[in-house]
Amino acid sequence: MRLPKDVVTVRKCLELDRSDDLYEIANKLIGNSPELIGMWRSLERRKIGDLEHWVWSFLGAAVDASNLPPFHYKSLKARRELSDRIATLAKNLSSELEQNELDGHLIYSDGKIFNGFFLYEDFGESNQARIDADQCKKLPVSTVIQRISDRAVEKIENEPMPGKVGANVRAIRFVRIVAERNKRMYGDPLNAVIATAVNAIFEKSYEESDIAQPLAFAMCGSDPS
Repeated sequence: MRLPKDVVTVRKCLELDRSDDLYEIANKLIGNSPELIGMWRSLERRKIGDLEHWVWSFLGAAVDASNLPPFHYKSLKARRELSDRIATLAKNLSSELEQNELDGHLIYSDGKIFNGFFLYEDFGESNQARIDADQCKKLPVSTVIQRISDRAVEKIENEPMPGKVGANVRAIRFVRIVAERNKRMYGDPLNAVIATAVNAIFEKSYEESDIAQPLAFAMCGSDPS
């Protein structure tokens, strides 16, 4: 049994540009072992259309699920501490800037010489007059800091999946995310596919039965090790 042609085509394409973000994950998932060939054959049976998009799609999903932002792998307590620390730092910095009249205003200029984001206060009087005449919107840096903080706090509170954080947290998060993705696309989590992928990427030895125990493993995030 051989790898599907679409998979081979994608592998050859990635070998031409090893800087592609997908190359590293493809190097782990596209191989000639019976398990990997079986994984790709299983996905091929469910592909839609004749193009190799289904291969790129699965590789992309694997990259995203295996490289979550660091805060996704922190415990609930650590995430709360991180959230509080960011909010406090942002509040204190904004307050210090405002109280000491050190706050600046971000503007965007699309001119030939000045193109991009700049601080209004760094321009001379003539350029400031031109900016004012153009009614360019100015955004206080302190406001930017607060908005970044609010966004970070919201992401920390809402994005990570619930569940325990143990030695296998990265693998477990991967299992849950890919299972949800497969279920949306195919109506089936494809436990055997996930087991093969997580083992190849994280050097684990899960069986299909481990992936098929959502209450004990994936959904509750418990660590089967």
